[in-house]
Amino acid sequence: MPPASSSGTPPVNRHADDVVDAAESAREAVRRYVPSALQPGDWEHVAEFTRSVALDIHPADRRRAIEAMRTLSQFVVWAHRQGIPLDREAIFTPDVVERYIAVGCSHLAHASRATRRSDLRRFSTAVTRRAPWAPLPPRMRADYAVVPYTHAEVDRLLEVAHQQRTPTQRRRLTSTLALGLGTGIYPRETWRVTTDHLVLQQGHLCLEVPGDTPRTVPITPPHDATLDQIRRDDPGSTILGFVAREWDRSRLWHMIEKAEIPADCPPIKMSRLRATWMLDHLEHRVHLNALAKLAGVTSWKAFGHLMGFLQPIDDADLVAEIARR
Repeated sequence: MPPASSSGTPPVNRHADDVVDAAESAREAVRRYVPSALQPGDWEHVAEFTRSVALDIHPADRRRAIEAMRTLSQFVVWAHRQGIPLDREAIFTPDVVERYIAVGCSHLAHASRATRRSDLRRFSTAVTRRAPWAPLPPRMRADYAVVPYTHAEVDRLLEVAHQQRTPTQRRRLTSTLALGLGTGIYPRETWRVTTDHLVLQQGHLCLEVPGDTPRTVPITPPHDATLDQIRRDDPGSTILGFVAREWDRSRLWHMIEKAEIPADCPPIKMSRLRATWMLDHLEHRVHLNALAKLAGVTSWKAFGHLMGFLQPIDDADLVAEIARR
């Protein structure tokens, strides 16, 4: 007869069973995972290797397994495209991880890049023996200001965009640069505008920006010519020639992932294109209230961090300006 304190059932370690079930669910998720954000041709070359790595990381449950596979699949495909062999000791090294974060993840927000870097470092130390993983590098810090592109960087970006081998990539890169440098619209707005939003006002091509802060922005030359050509060649289309999925948090990367970007070309960031547009108009002394309206902001604070990038003015010129002479 069982003691009074007994439930009368055999002792079962339900927690241990749950852990086993979660681990098996994780392994099954790894085996079945197919990335929707990658081309099947790219994935099939690295699928077996990536799954093997993920299984050796031993994710605790299905959710963590899917997150690990999402991070690993994009990293391994990127490394494979760079010509790095499918060898753990060759791919999961500090140099490769740091370059991937700097180049392959330039489209991500700072917090997302920091998370991905941390995950890849943790995965790498778990699956390599010879790779020099120590000590930890300095912690990534958020930029306090979005840095505008220099004139030389803008020239290089435009050169690379026009040198793309396919019409699709040329359209995507040139239109991205033209929207950012020519209109300064918010990154989120670039995905909405179509050629129907390009209108003529007072003989100048302008962009009617829809959304929460509707406004009409005159397009700065020479980018007006680029957008006008798209308007003529492909009426009714999105200006970028690309329809992004609403839930996609890596739209820019998916749009230009097949573009040929040389190592000496600065990463394309829409926020930096917008800052460059603002700085250009500040340099040309556009009225601040008017510029704020065109930029879709209600405060001059948006221009504050750009003051450090303005070209200094000669004292004699400054005196003449202040004295109205």
